[in-house]
This record gives sequence, structure tokens and C-alpha cells, in this order.
Amino acid sequence: MLRRNFIKVSVFGFPLLASQWNVSQILQGKSGAVVVRAGESRFGLPTPFKGVNPNDLKLSSKDTNGQLSTFWYKGMEKTGPSFHAHPHQDEMFYVIKGSYLFQLGNEKTQLNAGDLIFLPRNIPHTWIQLSDEGELFYFLQPAGKMEEFFLEMTRTAGKLSKEEARIVSEAHGIINFGPGLNGQEKHETIPLLTNGFVVRSIKDRKSNPNQLSGNSLNFLKVAGSDTLDQLSIFEYHGKGKGGPPLHKHAFQDETFYVLSGTYDFVCDQDRFTLHAGDMIFLPKDVPHTWAQTTEEGQLLFYFQPAGKMEQFFNTLGKGKLPEGYDVFKDHEMEVTGPPISY
Repeated sequence: MLRRNFIKVSVFGFPLLASQWNVSQILQGKSGAVVVRAGESRFGLPTPFKGVNPNDLKLSSKDTNGQLSTFWYKGMEKTGPSFHAHPHQDEMFYVIKGSYLFQLGNEKTQLNAGDLIFLPRNIPHTWIQLSDEGELFYFLQPAGKMEEFFLEMTRTAGKLSKEEARIVSEAHGIINFGPGLNGQEKHETIPLLTNGFVVRSIKDRKSNPNQLSGNSLNFLKVAGSDTLDQLSIFEYHGKGKGGPPLHKHAFQDETFYVLSGTYDFVCDQDRFTLHAGDMIFLPKDVPHTWAQTTEEGQLLFYFQPAGKMEQFFNTLGKGKLPEGYDVFKDHEMEVTGPPISY
């Protein structure tokens, strides 16, 4: 894995000024924070789908005690997996770029950039890319053995017989039911699914998005109630520079994937600058914060377990809070310093 730049500043020098930061070569900080850059995989082991389409592990089961793994996929061809099910895992796909056809059970629906689909465990599903190119960010909760499955498929380079492929799939918690979708055929699609759900672009899972820091919008994409409180996913549309105060979560890890714009992150003594396609993992109970340094930006971020973050953003979205009210403490967080200053 390529080593990338990481920025170091004394925490005691807050407010943090970008001009004071010095650059050294490191990817994982002493705080436990991990940055996976655009085009890189978590452990430097590429696992391209069908040998052609980049399919990089971003967050490992080793980071989350087996509770979650995430991947970034870049489709270079109009293809997809077999019709299959995960008996013990829910799977979620967020479309970054392009157009995709998803099938869940007997129902089909089309997703475009900004859409998210939740596929419940034990229900057969598949997908196919409709556009010439596309990008997906996807989640498996709990993690299961998917990263090991992709490593094995990469090792065997697609040379398995049908029976050997079945054995490998079932050994990694995947049950195949038949071939995948044919993109050349005509498919009848529906906007809503009987099982699972789709949250469309610029839409919130439950109601209206929370308005934060002026005109910035925060969309709930997957709620804790969807995942037995093990995961919540948000999409942030930042309008203007800045971010929250330095704080920590007693019970939750937090991960950010940058969709657009530039962001600075602080995690204890570690400092990182992230651009589109970069991801950072921030461990629980370690002080951290971030600031958007471009006028506009977008983040896909998630908490594991879900905790009270949905309620936290709902409270912030109501506007001015009562004097003396500690909204962080009331939602199992602690403010430990001011925000990054610009």
C-alpha cells in the first residue's frame, strides 16, 4: 500500500491552522485512525471483480470486530454478480456514479447516482451496471467472510469449475441461486420494494434532512432501527467551511468517505487531509474532529454501532438550543476542544 501524507500539529495549539501543519509520510496514526486513499485497498491487496473491475476493501472486519466491512467498486464493464443471498448479512449499496439495475427477490428497481439500496439478509438479490462506467460504495453488516471470499476469487483468477465456485461461495456465507441479470433484456422496474428499501438522491430515510451549520444538509440514509442499532449511515452536503468541535464517542467508531471537496481531520495527535475518494476510520473514545476546507463538499459517513447519532442530528436540526444544554453529553459524546479554525 502506498504511504501518503499525514499532517501533525499539537492539540494544545488549537485553534488549528492549516498553514502551521508539517507533512510526514504515514498512513496509520498512533491514535488508531486509519486513512485509505482513493484507489487503494485497506491492506494493499487488490481484489478486482472478474479480474477487471476494481473492488477495494476500505473498512475491514478486523477494524470493527467483525461487525462491518465496506468496499469501493468501480465498474469498467456492464456486468454484475450471480443471483445470490447472504444468510447472515444485510448488504447496502450507495451509487456514486452511473446507473444500476438491482433485483431483490422477484422485484427490480433502477438506481442512479446518490441513491442507496438496503438488501436484507437471506433474500436472493443481484445487480448489473447499466452505464458504461459506474462507482459503488457498499456495506456488509455484519462483515462475515466477504473480504476473504474476494481474496480467494482473486487467487483462483476465475478458473474454478461451477461446483468449485459453489463450494467456495458457501464456505464464505454466500448461497447462489442462479445467473445474474442480462442488461440487454427488457426489465420491468418499480420505485418501491416490498422487502428492503431504496433512499433516493437528496432524500432522507425518515423525513426531511437536518439543516446544520447554516445551509448544510445532513441526510439519514440507513437508520439504527434498520440494523438492530448496529449501524447508521448519513450523507452530508456541506455549504461553507468548518466543522464540529473536537469530541469523542464513548461507544462508537466513526468512518468518513469523501464524495467531493477537501476535508481536514484531527484524531488525537494525528492530522490528515482528505480529498474525494479518500476514507478515514476514527476509533471510539479518541478525541477527533474535521473541517471542510472547500466552500462545498459531500461526505458519506457512518457509525458502528448506531448509538444516538440520529437523535443528535435531529436535535441540532431544530435550531438554537436551550442555554446551558450540552447536546453532545446528552447523546453519549464529550466535547474535548474547539473546532479547527480558518
